[in-house]
Amino acid sequence: MKHILVVDDDMMNLVLVKHALSGIYKLTCVTSGQEAIAALEEKIPDLVLLDIEMPEMNGREVAAIMKGNPKWKDVSIVYLTANADPDTEADCFKTGADDFIIKPFVPVVVQRRISRLLELKDLRQRLELQLEQKEKQIKDVTRISVTDALTGLFNRSYMEKKIAELLAEGSNGMLFIMDMDNFKQVNDTFGHIAGDKALQIFADAIKKNTRRMDVIGRIGGDEFVVFFADMTDKEIAAEKARAITNSFLEKFRAAHCMDNVSVSIGIASAPEDGTDFTTLYKRADKALYHIKNNGKSSFHFFDEKKELISPVDNTDVDINNVRDLIEGKMDTSKGAFQVAYDEFQKIYDFVSRCVTRKQQKVQTVLLTLHVMDKQDVSTEEVEHAMVMLQEAVKDSLRAVDVGTGYSSRQYMLILMDADMENGTMVVERVVSKFYDLYGRNGIELTYDIQTMHPELK
Repeated sequence: MKHILVVDDDMMNLVLVKHALSGIYKLTCVTSGQEAIAALEEKIPDLVLLDIEMPEMNGREVAAIMKGNPKWKDVSIVYLTANADPDTEADCFKTGADDFIIKPFVPVVVQRRISRLLELKDLRQRLELQLEQKEKQIKDVTRISVTDALTGLFNRSYMEKKIAELLAEGSNGMLFIMDMDNFKQVNDTFGHIAGDKALQIFADAIKKNTRRMDVIGRIGGDEFVVFFADMTDKEIAAEKARAITNSFLEKFRAAHCMDNVSVSIGIASAPEDGTDFTTLYKRADKALYHIKNNGKSSFHFFDEKKELISPVDNTDVDINNVRDLIEGKMDTSKGAFQVAYDEFQKIYDFVSRCVTRKQQKVQTVLLTLHVMDKQDVSTEEVEHAMVMLQEAVKDSLRAVDVGTGYSSRQYMLILMDADMENGTMVVERVVSKFYDLYGRNGIELTYDIQTMHPELK
């Protein structure tokens, strides 16, 4: 039942109000402004029926006190007045009243006006609640659409957007690409829950060593990106890299006795290494690739002069590793490939269905770009050659074949339902198409091919 506070120094008016409203509402009746304030302190009503003209403290003064108090400012006020002139009406609304009733009043008028006011108040409160809930839902949807559920950092797409916006505005800074060395061993040894906890520890270490102006995101798996806005000093960047690594390892090793888990970081700077996200990311990734192939557990700044691709002496080991990884025999913690596990798992699932159910022959092919002896070939030239290789692959493969790039100069093919002879013909077609597109500008394309025979499950 709604509660109404009635304030009037005329006892006859109080009796009339009780007669009109008792049984419909809970009533508290007082005869002065001071008593009204005391009643408000004791319990906040849904509405105050307030006489304007009273001795010592009139209705306007009571209304002013109510509107100035956060606890009472939203309580509805209806004035009781004997004056029906326009000035009194305007004054009522000016001092915060929601309505007024002329004395002497008719009971049915009092009932309907108060009922209408309380219904409108309830409706307004419901609408405000619905609006709050809708705003919360929008915020939740927005948060989910831009954040990584596990770590609370930005997800890949939103992180790229934010960094791209900063770079477009001319912001200088350092882009870090980081991942955990030998992360798969955490999952294999302690389970995926422990692996998720390790990722959260990594994310916390990054957040601890960044500022509000920096952009932090998780790309996927154990790979994270940070753009340190307005950071141009490499010494400061190096200190940040060490601080993130030390913060992570301190907490991680307290929880898990695994000394071979560490952090590798590739760093590129804007504008020196790029003024757009794609270029900056590629160069930070090259710096990370350098670390992964030179002992891991460190950080490296991209350097154009030092990032020329050196020839590979023997890819036979690489092709065996590709085959073993597809067949589930390889320990991926050795870091031989720079391929996201989740992406490779999709390829594995596809191949596994065909090979184990249909007993198809599958050829695995590793295409490798070599910088020829004594050739001064830039990173950009190698990237161009890789694009041409991908074009050659696209033009040469059948619809059932699968291809994926897994390093900056190597491309893997899975040729479905092909024996060695047919597979070799396909690969030779790729090589021929590559040279048609690219020419022979200091880079040579070689390949290894082997038949894959996964064990039946």
